[in-house]
Amino acid sequence: MKYIVLLVLLAPVLFMQPLAAVGSGTQQPSAVSEETLTAGVGKDSTRPAFRSITPAVAAQLIEQRKDLLVVDVRTPEERKQFRIAGSQLVPVGDVMRGRFTPELERPILMICAVGGRSYIAGKMMTARGYREVYNLDGGIESWRKAGLPLETGREEAGSRHVSP
Repeated sequence: MKYIVLLVLLAPVLFMQPLAAVGSGTQQPSAVSEETLTAGVGKDSTRPAFRSITPAVAAQLIEQRKDLLVVDVRTPEERKQFRIAGSQLVPVGDVMRGRFTPELERPILMICAVGGRSYIAGKMMTARGYREVYNLDGGIESWRKAGLPLETGREEAGSRHVSP
């Protein structure tokens, strides 16, 4: 119910850009250069950019961009099942309340279970001026189906949870 309320409240933010500009995320290129991934976004751009990317492109982005912040907006309970190594837990509510404030220039990849919450969170971050925000199209479920590596079980002490 709370996600429906969030969607209603965020509808103007979510649809400020046409959906076609986000991309369908159905193509999986065999190799993607950093220039291709960041074309028109980043430090040299004055206009924020948001796009959904496939698991294959996300994996390449994680590999190539050491400054990338991978943000998991799911619940701690969901995260125990499986998670992307190196990702940080920032519940979607913390993003919506403005409790998550990394540097504006830092590239961010938002992930959730199937892509809906991370899409909303990513649009919110873009509306706040973050210049390079990506959404994992299909969420961690599409990552899993693509056979990409996941961590499971309980996280070690000092886990990658970003507190508000």
